[in-house]
Amino acid sequence: MSEFPFSTDNILEQCGGNADIGIAVLDEFLNQVPTDQAEMQNGLDNNELITTSKAAHRMKGTAGVLGADNLRSICAALEISAKEGNHDDANKLFQELKSELTRCVDYVQTAQQKLKG
Repeated sequence: MSEFPFSTDNILEQCGGNADIGIAVLDEFLNQVPTDQAEMQNGLDNNELITTSKAAHRMKGTAGVLGADNLRSICAALEISAKEGNHDDANKLFQELKSELTRCVDYVQTAQQKLKG
């Protein structure tokens, strides 16, 4: 596992080299994480795994923009498990996801400082 959960170089590349847009993307990530995480948890709790799958899919896209490869990988696996109705695997993957999300969220401020130069 990388020391850093995502790449500021990747963010800059995805944002056409515009650091201000990169910073805004990170702000949006911080705003969206609680909603997506709650949606995934609710889907698992209520055995509505399609809800979990959709939220994991959405987060997977964001992880791709950030260059958060580990987060993206976990989201992809969770999306598939939930879509296939495998509650046990989906629940285990969600626990992994929460841990990786903590790493990513904790790194956002550092990444924003790097983008500011």
